[in-house]
Amino acid sequence: MIYSRNQLNKAGQIVVASDDVFKIAEATTLIDNWRAMHQPVLDRMAEQVMQIMTDHGLPVAFSSKRLKRMVSIVNKLKHNPTMGLGGLQDIGGARFAFENIPTLMAAFNLLQEVSLDGFELKSTYNYVGQPKESGYRSIHFVYKYHSIDEYNGMLVELQIRTRLQHDWATAVETAELISQSALKASKGNEKWQNYFKLVSAIFARQEEQPTAAEFKGLSEADFCRQYDLVEKENNFTEQLSALVGAVQIASEQSFSMGYVVVHIDYEKHISQLRHFKAEEIDLASDFYSKVESSITNRNGAVVLVSVSDMNELREAYPSYFLNANEFISALLQFHKACRTAGHIA
Repeated sequence: MIYSRNQLNKAGQIVVASDDVFKIAEATTLIDNWRAMHQPVLDRMAEQVMQIMTDHGLPVAFSSKRLKRMVSIVNKLKHNPTMGLGGLQDIGGARFAFENIPTLMAAFNLLQEVSLDGFELKSTYNYVGQPKESGYRSIHFVYKYHSIDEYNGMLVELQIRTRLQHDWATAVETAELISQSALKASKGNEKWQNYFKLVSAIFARQEEQPTAAEFKGLSEADFCRQYDLVEKENNFTEQLSALVGAVQIASEQSFSMGYVVVHIDYEKHISQLRHFKAEEIDLASDFYSKVESSITNRNGAVVLVSVSDMNELREAYPSYFLNANEFISALLQFHKACRTAGHIA
């Protein structure tokens, strides 16, 4: 590689902690160059994985590739201060989703047996067999690329998961906007964290896979009662649905800058948006506070979101909103099945 680990770690420390704008600009340029170098390596890895799946008759529901966003790099370094930029293994990542657990596990076993040309399998993390504390479930492979050019030594990550696991993971992205929390890192709003842990366990049970330890031994009726109680108290699913709709409206109306206050009315099942220009942040904050003081947790919620955050999320995850709707649909079906079985009123 053209950059040493020490160079990368130093650049990472600067973008996280320095207040020198010139040093930050220099470090950001280095990181951008290094990040871009992952693209051809990522492409080679993903092409080989797709060919392997095709050759062995394992249908892929969908796949995607991405270079980690700068804001995600900075946040990860902040939450993992001892890691260092040079230790990040997922700057370049590919995701392959499968329709069900049998296909996923067949792909998992296959990838452990076959070799990718030019790649060394460095590590495997099975978060389906042992979910993360946050409830995250997926299987990760980290590959190291070997070549005689400047790409030698680059690390890229492959994530494989079911469609349901992917829906959960992408729904977390929406909730991070609502809660202003790093939910993927198990930080921030505890109610949202607990909600996603519970939903992850519900989905794991549906897929006949292990749940986190705190949910082991719970019956279907137990899950139904817990979920029903959480929804009645917090209306999480409705909040997610409202924000997805808000982002869609903001996109259609071409909001390019500023802020959006989203007022969600649980009783009328409607959402109201008010857009503020970038220079109207004080007005946006005052309006947000006024609405917030007029509602209770029972009858509504209000969210103040940066338009740039919404646009960035939409651009980074082009299939995201379909995934979020699938997540919501899966929970509505679960809730309906609970009522049909007589576990809840």
